Amino acid sequence: MCKYKYLVILICLSLTACENYLDVVPKGKVIPTALNDYRLMLDQTEYNGGSSGLIDCYLSDIFLGNDITVTPFSEAMYREAELNMLMFKEHVYLEDQTDGDWSGLYNQIYIANVVIEQVMDAADGTLEERESLRAEAYVHRAFAYWALVNLYAKHYNAATADEDLGVPLRLGIDFEESLKRASVQGVYNQILADLNNAVDKLPETPELNINYRPTNAAALGLLARVHLYMNNVDEAANFATQALALHNELIDFNTLGTSPIIPILLHYPVTLENKEVVFNKVVGSGNSMFYIHPDLVNLYDAANDLRYQTNCLPDWVFGANYGFVIAKFFGGQPTVGINTPELHLILAECYARKGGSANIGLAMGHLNTLRKKRYATGADYELNATDDQTALRLVKEERRRELCFNGQRLFDIKRFNLLDGDNIGVSRTISGEEYTIEASSPYFIMPIARLYIDLNNEIEQNER
Repeated sequence: MCKYKYLVILICLSLTACENYLDVVPKGKVIPTALNDYRLMLDQTEYNGGSSGLIDCYLSDIFLGNDITVTPFSEAMYREAELNMLMFKEHVYLEDQTDGDWSGLYNQIYIANVVIEQVMDAADGTLEERESLRAEAYVHRAFAYWALVNLYAKHYNAATADEDLGVPLRLGIDFEESLKRASVQGVYNQILADLNNAVDKLPETPELNINYRPTNAAALGLLARVHLYMNNVDEAANFATQALALHNELIDFNTLGTSPIIPILLHYPVTLENKEVVFNKVVGSGNSMFYIHPDLVNLYDAANDLRYQTNCLPDWVFGANYGFVIAKFFGGQPTVGINTPELHLILAECYARKGGSANIGLAMGHLNTLRKKRYATGADYELNATDDQTALRLVKEERRRELCFNGQRLFDIKRFNLLDGDNIGVSRTISGEEYTIEASSPYFIMPIARLYIDLNNEIEQNER
């Protein structure tokens, strides 16, 4: 990724109360005044100057979901906090430890808040240019709040969202803001408001190598995702259709060459070079050794589905014999942002949930549009359904195949358990001991690190 000299704004990574800014510019620091200063802030793609940047997002969802299994080979590579998540412990982090997902996402929110609050007063640039940068910041903030509310709160339930605890809403750069947790409904309302503020003020489509910059297609695609999570299927379908009208690239896996790193795999392009990526956000940096759960491996048609040859890496290449490792972390990081396959899957799910023969046909059409690009030439890739229940099951299976390790499986488990009564639990064995949580378990929700609660008594802990 490109590196930029980040304009440090004395960002407070935790939510502790901080003193007001100094009236003088600290030595070695820059206070943004020109339009390009804000451009550089939004273009920060790597950790720099105490800031995590706007690309790496979150990782902990992988450890709470059911796409992974733990083997003696992988267990030895996990850190204490990761093992605590895998074993569904009451607390993940020690009393003095920060949570990288929480602090990183709030760091991104702070950067976005600086731009939203100040960019219109930039010393140069046109009104249109300033509005475009502010719109980018709205999209970044919306994404960060979407990730936070799905990691640290119950899944959106229209019947209880006004009472369910969400996450603190920080909408400015005043560190005296309240840290009380907003409701889940309040957080979703803010996400939708930010995205609606951004639509039509951005370039239409992403460019390769700078697809981390929000575009109109990205804002519309994120609106589709958010409405899907709220079970607003008509709105989700509408926004997904609009996003695909702007950006509908799909890679034909039959055209992929072999991986330059591991030749037995097909080479799926990393996010900056991937024309399917609409909005480049990636799994937060951290552990990359994840064994794929056998249930997920068995969902692939090993002979014909070319995703099997891009995702499933046999561990004998490491001298082990436990199964398959997910290959998405070798040569890149999986995207948790919006991509065109997800937009097709959103539309397929919306039509399946609407039901009826015509909508089932549309749902299968979107699944088969995607699968045609994933299956070997000449193989039978088409799916068919004659009833609503079968259609929705096929959509969910295809969603799991395509989006595995892309930051949504944990959220889908919570969503499908709530909406459809799918009764998905998670069970795994670590060092000979079995750890299990049932579908109704509060342990699908990340606990808030005790350090933040000790420093800010307004923040309430999640039920455990």
